[in-house]
Amino acid sequence: MIPKGWRKIGANLDRPESVQVGPDGTLYTSHRGHGVCQIDPDGTQTLLAPMAEYGGTALLPNGIARLEDGSFLIANISDAGGIHHLKDGQIRPYLTELDGAPMPPVNFVTTDDTGRVWFSVSSRMRPRHLAYRRRVKDGFVGVIEKGQARIVVDGLHYTNEVRPDLANGWLYVSETFSQKISRFAISPDLKAGPKETFAQLPKGAFVDGIALDGRGGLYVACIVSNEVFHVSATGQQTLIASDRNDAWVDEVEAALDAGTMNRSHFDRTPGGVLRNVSSVALRGQPPQELVCGALLADYLVGIPL
Repeated sequence: MIPKGWRKIGANLDRPESVQVGPDGTLYTSHRGHGVCQIDPDGTQTLLAPMAEYGGTALLPNGIARLEDGSFLIANISDAGGIHHLKDGQIRPYLTELDGAPMPPVNFVTTDDTGRVWFSVSSRMRPRHLAYRRRVKDGFVGVIEKGQARIVVDGLHYTNEVRPDLANGWLYVSETFSQKISRFAISPDLKAGPKETFAQLPKGAFVDGIALDGRGGLYVACIVSNEVFHVSATGQQTLIASDRNDAWVDEVEAALDAGTMNRSHFDRTPGGVLRNVSSVALRGQPPQELVCGALLADYLVGIPL
């Protein structure tokens, strides 16, 4: 049963992990193999590219970033890794090496107000599930500026979505297995200051997607616990939506404590509508709806604000 006020958006989506909202309310979401699916305000769905492969495997889009020209950058989280560019129905490699080595699986990609590209790598470990541990902290955040890519912040605890808020001088970072959002003061030349904890989420709330609220706070999507929070500029947390299953949260936490957590703990979730909610985007001016993407759903979820 769908909670009152919630609505399902779209159908037959394949791993709609990341979602973006265009100025006219058009939705764009990651779609396995095809990169991006567009959902028009009238509900029409369009895959923006034919099935694509890289490194011998189907492209596995995680984060997506819509550029000013209407094309997209795609974070490929398959073992082949890299950032890819979708334009005019074609998907081509965009950044496949960093510091002379192949790019690992990339979790997320976004842009800032100047057009610079930011990206996150959750872990350098292969396979990636070996990083589903309390103590593995080898994720990083990088930036591409004037065609050059470099690491800005390293040593993170499974880096997920990142949001540069350069107007206020901050870079916000999800650290999934610390279950927290960290932030770094960012100088005009994009050097990061010491790490601060902006929000420590509750037990089981493995923070994934984050979206700036325009007031110094964030909306936060948490996999495993299937919860969406708002964190104010002062750090106050408000639960916006929940499909939490306490028994499932306890099982996953126990596996993490035992060092046995693996893909099965992300590839299934008991019941609910949010289905491992992984991203959030604001729709409307002023925002009237929170649109959520999810790892295990074949639809998006709209939640009124």
